[in-house]
Amino acid sequence: MAEAVVGYRRSLPEVPGRKPWKRPDRHLVRDADHPNGWRPADGRRPSEQLLVPSLRRRVDSWRSAGYPGASPVALRLFGYWFEEDHEAPGFDPPFRYHFGQREAIETLVWLVEVGGVDDPAALMRESSVGAGAGTLPTRPSFRQPVGGARQIRLPAGDWQDLPPEGLRRFAFRMATGAGKTWVMAMAVVWSHLRKRREPDSGLSTNFLIVAPNVIVYERLRDDFADSRIFRRLPLIPPEWRSDFDQQVILRGEETEPRASGNLVLTNIQQLYEPGTKTPTAENPVEAVLGPKPAADLASASSRSMLERLRGLDDLVVMNDEAHHVHDDDLAWNRYLLGVHEALPGGLSLWLDFSATPRDRAGRYFPWTVCDYPLAQAVEDRIVKAPVIVSLEGLPESEDAAEEETAGGSAVDRYGFWIREAVGRWKAHTAAFGNLGIRPILFVTTENVREAKAVHRHLVESAEFGLDPSAVLLIHTDRAGEVRAADLERARRLAREVDRPDSGIGIIVSVLMLREGWDVRNVSVVLGLRPFTATSEILPEQVVGRGLRLMRGVGPERTQTLEVMGTRRLLDMLRARLEAAGVGVGAEPGGSPDPAVVVPLEERRDRDIAFPRFGPSLRREPAGLGDLEVSALDPIYDREELEERTRMRLRLDFAVTGTPVEEVEIGDPPPSREVLSRITRRVGELAGLAKSGLFGALYSVVRRYVAEVCFGGSVDPDEERVRGALWRDNVREGIAKYLAREVGGVITVERETEFRDGARRLSETRPFHWRRDLPLMEAQKTVFNLVATYNPFERKFAQFLDAAEDVRRFSALAATEQGAAGVLFRVDYLKASGAIGFYYPDWIVAQQTEDGEVYWILETKGRVWEGTDRKDRAMRRWCERARKATGARWRYRRVDQPEFEAFAPTQRTLGGLLVEISLARMARERAKYAPMSEDEVRRARDEGRA
Repeated sequence: MAEAVVGYRRSLPEVPGRKPWKRPDRHLVRDADHPNGWRPADGRRPSEQLLVPSLRRRVDSWRSAGYPGASPVALRLFGYWFEEDHEAPGFDPPFRYHFGQREAIETLVWLVEVGGVDDPAALMRESSVGAGAGTLPTRPSFRQPVGGARQIRLPAGDWQDLPPEGLRRFAFRMATGAGKTWVMAMAVVWSHLRKRREPDSGLSTNFLIVAPNVIVYERLRDDFADSRIFRRLPLIPPEWRSDFDQQVILRGEETEPRASGNLVLTNIQQLYEPGTKTPTAENPVEAVLGPKPAADLASASSRSMLERLRGLDDLVVMNDEAHHVHDDDLAWNRYLLGVHEALPGGLSLWLDFSATPRDRAGRYFPWTVCDYPLAQAVEDRIVKAPVIVSLEGLPESEDAAEEETAGGSAVDRYGFWIREAVGRWKAHTAAFGNLGIRPILFVTTENVREAKAVHRHLVESAEFGLDPSAVLLIHTDRAGEVRAADLERARRLAREVDRPDSGIGIIVSVLMLREGWDVRNVSVVLGLRPFTATSEILPEQVVGRGLRLMRGVGPERTQTLEVMGTRRLLDMLRARLEAAGVGVGAEPGGSPDPAVVVPLEERRDRDIAFPRFGPSLRREPAGLGDLEVSALDPIYDREELEERTRMRLRLDFAVTGTPVEEVEIGDPPPSREVLSRITRRVGELAGLAKSGLFGALYSVVRRYVAEVCFGGSVDPDEERVRGALWRDNVREGIAKYLAREVGGVITVERETEFRDGARRLSETRPFHWRRDLPLMEAQKTVFNLVATYNPFERKFAQFLDAAEDVRRFSALAATEQGAAGVLFRVDYLKASGAIGFYYPDWIVAQQTEDGEVYWILETKGRVWEGTDRKDRAMRRWCERARKATGARWRYRRVDQPEFEAFAPTQRTLGGLLVEISLARMARERAKYAPMSEDEVRRARDEGRA
């Protein structure tokens, strides 16, 4: 079980074995009968959103079936994003997208490409709410007021406006820190490439990304300016990079959009200024475009951003922090609807992204199609775990301070909270000190007067002993926006406050809770204001400001965000967060600290150096000519051809989903069309989409289908063969099989030079370890402790430390040491044909009569599919290492049953490996003829020699 960086008496609840890139199959629930007060429950966390439960089921089935009906663009992108392993600057390899990001983009693609949803209201009419134990499902109500927008009402709710008919508007609920900016970038890539390759797709290469304020805008600018995010992340398959050309236009720039391929990034204030004249029918330009920008945003000779956008043929709008769309003072919604009305075909897509996609009344957008809440992000360990810190036994005088009318200074009323918050912050500072991280205490107050008083108290009071330069005061207005006079300073601090040399430990602010100030190093939040249910600042926004994970903390450590404050604040947080399974069961205390693994200077003689190579695998399309089609395996039998296949239309009654008609629409297409589809899919999967080899691939596909696929010769032009090939599962099965075979012949190994020369284990920076505690000490390693994952690895480390012929060894602890600066990784070809990364377990220096032998050893409790491919890749690496260094490098896998059988009788590593080899040889020989005793004795002697 993972433990927090800051010690707690009780472990934080977690879902054992949860991997953030996997689909969730369990979630945390409260259970008063359980000793822990909580337990993991089977299944995903339920969603309260109207459309999400049904969409989840549909997208799950679609994913499991291999995305039938998806466009070739989407299929290639899904394979590239979610199946291939990648490197990305600043991320420990292999880079992986989280499941929440994956499900969001999959849902969007399903809605557009498979579901054909042009109006979210159509889905709403099919949906129901309230279905559960003892509860009958209830459908929402709809109405169309005269002269007004369509409306929907959910049970026990009020009427809400819906998007105009024909507007594809979808909302995505994604917790702060869950990577919604990456999903926005994925949507840009998919829409752009699909539009380029299929002009009639109804999508666009033009994008308007809108932020609610300057701080959020600048965060987005860091990602999208100069298309930086598209170069930094593995978003665009190599063969399509030349097709992806976006002109980025930033806020305030007067650049005119091109006919296509524009990405406009702005904040809503540039499109109009609050307080300007409301659009009216008497002014038709303003009715569509909104009022002109203020004078400081656009000169009289320049065209406003809205005017420039109006000249495009199509456009996708993305709103970051989209709950601001319904802010009455911004009228954001009205202006973007004006853009929709102005474009010839309307907006291609309108996508809302927010951790809290609610309107001003606190109601969720009914067009929310994806739900990745904070509770799931916490369970996935991709954000900090919120912990509510209660102050029990509070004096009545301080409890009364929560009333807005309470008298006295802020320090008098909130002194108890301030003292305790500084104490918790100091505990965090001590805990993070070994990691070189400076945590931050975030104090929020009701007004400027109180902010100044708290700031003065912190820097002047002797009880705290704080350096005045470490306590920062930033003013905001009542809406949570930074004051104009402090804006430039706030921008700089938002960029610099997380740096180790910033020197800032405490930030005091009036509110400072709006989006944008998501400082990673915030670990304690103190809210000193009378939060109410009608407050314009939601408790989720209080927590959201500190949710993003700090950098430099290994994945084996849980990061927490402690929230303190007034009773009302804590009550509201408990009601909204603990009910969703967040932050339960933790209390400040003193659990044992995690193990800190560090190389020791006095053990330099036990250091091990290893060569570091660049990637050894590359694609060479010319190798396609070496593929022997006749040597391939059939994957279907003749019975597959006997199943009658007809294309049908299914007509369902929308209200109940009841099928009312099925209509056959004719014979399967000609063989050329079917085989071409398979060929394109093979090219997508094998990375040959733009290689110019379509003809050669088509020839392979046709020969395989005609001669091998169905266990013998068939005629692709025959109706029953065309019918079988037209079924999605058959086409996809053929494409995946051939892609693997093609991937094998076009992937070649190349000789690589040293990437950075030799690396030493002693270069590893200190890292924390939570597995298999307490860790064992060993004498033959450069590290103070051996970072093992489980009891089997611990026993193996004990064996190595005692083995007479082992001089030096180390557990490689791939992920953590990768984060700490040393990385041992080998690329290999997966069974799917994709290139993956493999991280071995151990490096050992063995003393023999002929000198040292360097072993790369892999300990396996269970041999999984693909293990043999990793074995081959590691043996090839050892061959390259021998050639490059002259040293003897070897590889061996040690399976747990073999180790347990032979280790008790062996005193040397060589003896153990010989016995393992003999056992494997005997198993192979037993299939044909057993080895004689003389053969066994001779093999043993040769192995020991």
